[in-house]
Amino acid sequence: MTEITDPWSRWLLQDRYGGDALALQRTMEFLEPIRDRVLSAAEARPGAVVLDVGCGDGLLGFGALPLVGDSGRIVFSDVSEELLKRCRQIAGELGVLERCRFVPTAAESLAGVDDASVDVLLTRSVLIYVQDKAAAFAAFYRVLRPGGRISLFEPINRRGTELNRDTLFGHDATPIQDLAAKVWTVFEAAAPADGPMMGFDETDLLHLAECAGFSNITVNLELSSTDRPPFAGVGWSQLLAISPNPNAPTFGEAVERALTPEEATRLETYLRPLVDQGRGGRMRHANAYVTAARDA
Repeated sequence: MTEITDPWSRWLLQDRYGGDALALQRTMEFLEPIRDRVLSAAEARPGAVVLDVGCGDGLLGFGALPLVGDSGRIVFSDVSEELLKRCRQIAGELGVLERCRFVPTAAESLAGVDDASVDVLLTRSVLIYVQDKAAAFAAFYRVLRPGGRISLFEPINRRGTELNRDTLFGHDATPIQDLAAKVWTVFEAAAPADGPMMGFDETDLLHLAECAGFSNITVNLELSSTDRPPFAGVGWSQLLAISPNPNAPTFGEAVERALTPEEATRLETYLRPLVDQGRGGRMRHANAYVTAARDA
């Protein structure tokens, strides 16, 4: 197996599901409806050129291929050369390499993507890692043709964190709230309140799109709650190997950093049966869907 060396590809291809097949399945069950909603709102037509910004392993871009037809094109862009290599591999396996282009570039600049060269721009959970979001929106506007359209999804972590204070790893943590608070502190250190992941909300997305010049902007904030754990069926040991984002430790590392051995034992005594039996789940999400257009 080729060694994964950059943090983006390591997280996306391994750490976000801890290398566990069932955890990957649960991740995709969560992501596929998001993909479908972003694609539906994009309104990509046959023959369109679609840019997938921060493409990762191509969830949005490959999803758009059937929409643009044989005459359409998909441009995959990402800061990770390894992820672009993975997308190129997938495109080859699908027999669609001639319909795809791969551009190593950051969302803030989209260097290598020409002005007014794409009809639709898609992105999912990318702006949460971008410090200069205004520059990213300006780049989005620059590369769109007149009449072009963006369709974005971003978790609003500022709200999501507060909504889930009484949970840990997607399970009710009320009986061990003192321990859960310590573990939460570790994750908060990896995502400070004024950083790119936490320092914005849905109103900022609206303002950023306006300032970049977009029109017909819609921002939908969606709050949801489910009593199904996000990794239902995944055992305790596998769960501890999962990291919630590329900047964060794994769940197991966070427990080790936050708690004494005695505290960690108390946490496991309470939480492990819930995880292993798939009980006591409670996960709340705060997500924003954004669409906007560049005037024709």
